[in-house]
Amino acid sequence: MKALLLAAMPVVLMDGHAPDLDQWSRIEPAIAAAVECRQTLPMHALDDIAPNAPGSWLLAPARSFTVFGLPVKRIELFIDPDGELGASYTAVIEKRSLEQVRKQLKLASQRGRIGQLSADQPSAEVQVSCVVATTGQG
Repeated sequence: MKALLLAAMPVVLMDGHAPDLDQWSRIEPAIAAAVECRQTLPMHALDDIAPNAPGSWLLAPARSFTVFGLPVKRIELFIDPDGELGASYTAVIEKRSLEQVRKQLKLASQRGRIGQLSADQPSAEVQVSCVVATTGQG
């Protein structure tokens, strides 16, 4: 029951603002593409959710959400507002080992990636990250 309640929670930002499901639905494909290193995520895509954000967001998906077919617990985004430091898009993966995540990434094509794609486990949680040197978008 607890897992069911957690799955029904809305996207919550670090500042406590919770966008509605429509807002999440609009940005979800762009966030998935960014984490999967297929395209950059422009800062303005998050304007409706967190206007005037400092370039860093922590999002918890409002519904079942996957990247590379892996279940996502939360998304951590960093987009340098000045464009000098580039961007980092990270998905914290649920209920999968680092080995399972790396196998899944290996199955996904690595061609055409916009940045450096990696999987690691800096703490108890496994993460998939796409790091883009410079975004060129603001």
